[in-house]
Amino acid sequence: MFQERHALLPRETHDEAARYDFVSSLRKMFTVELFPGMRTVYRERQLPAFEAKHGRAPATVREASTLMTDSFYYRGANVVGRAAQELLWDTVGESVERQLDMLDARAKPTDHDLGTLRTDPDLAIPRYIDAVDIHVMPGNFHTELSPDDTYAGALYDRGVHVFSFGGLGPRNDGLGVAEAAFVKERFPDLKPRRILDMGCGPGFTTIPWKEAYPDAEVYGIDVGGPQVRYAHGRAESLGQAIHFSQQDATATDFPDGHFDIVVSMLVTHECPQPVIRALFKEAHRLLAPGGVTIHDGGASYASDPFENLLTSWFGDNANEPFSAGFKSLDYDDALIAAGFKAENVVRGTREPVYLKGQLPPISFVGAIRE
Repeated sequence: MFQERHALLPRETHDEAARYDFVSSLRKMFTVELFPGMRTVYRERQLPAFEAKHGRAPATVREASTLMTDSFYYRGANVVGRAAQELLWDTVGESVERQLDMLDARAKPTDHDLGTLRTDPDLAIPRYIDAVDIHVMPGNFHTELSPDDTYAGALYDRGVHVFSFGGLGPRNDGLGVAEAAFVKERFPDLKPRRILDMGCGPGFTTIPWKEAYPDAEVYGIDVGGPQVRYAHGRAESLGQAIHFSQQDATATDFPDGHFDIVVSMLVTHECPQPVIRALFKEAHRLLAPGGVTIHDGGASYASDPFENLLTSWFGDNANEPFSAGFKSLDYDDALIAAGFKAENVVRGTREPVYLKGQLPPISFVGAIRE
């Protein structure tokens, strides 16, 4: 699936396009074939051998990891997954660097903009972000190469499309569309005045909220200046009035009760548990009575050590060190601790918009503010 063109999207040369196609194909092979194949290898080869020797199944993730490390298939699949991750950013990064001055110029705010942009050069970048290149993405989401820099935003916008082999749709908005649709169906009488997208990145999870609720004011915040600069220019080029600002979502400058919907998408799995709890607490403060907060995730840690090993794969091989902790967090407890009542906790699932049959249903968890 081709990525929809807009003024901020980097253009690729013939050779760059060929490399994109190769990396996408490699990523798809790993995601659709090699990674699920680890389960087959475990159940049909490694597990029977372990049970024959020990008279039981592996009891811990360490035992499952040691068992799988003996498998050439598992070791080889890990190499392919990591190599695809590194090739992704090498390939996309060269294209973005070649056009960065032009992208920075196009993203600058003008007097005729539909939305607004606020950046904060003095914002302290939390260590859990600054110390890790999440997804193996060089510089993570926040590193700035120059004044008015959009590099990380452009890299992520193009990179996610290659990473997902086009599976998030021509605008990378499949998950945002699914989340907005989930809220509209679950709360049909909700008429939001203002909506906040926490950790908005390049804005492809933010715009679906404006499309779902065109009369609402929609805001997107991210700790990365390059992300919100790029998101602003991207939204303007797509004709959407969004208000972006560079902020830490655990401590925003919005007043109490300012929003009717507060959401995040693909954020909590990249945060340590105390930060997730702080996000929920800030969402509670920001919501007006009757308002709703929704986040992806909230699935409990599996009882099968091997399934937990697969969860840890991303931390071990793709620089996502908080992925296992996010799975083990009791989201109900975290929401209640943030101020929501137990009877107002909301859970549900929805099929992916584009990758149906290739990804499991998306799990959502959140709560209603009394």
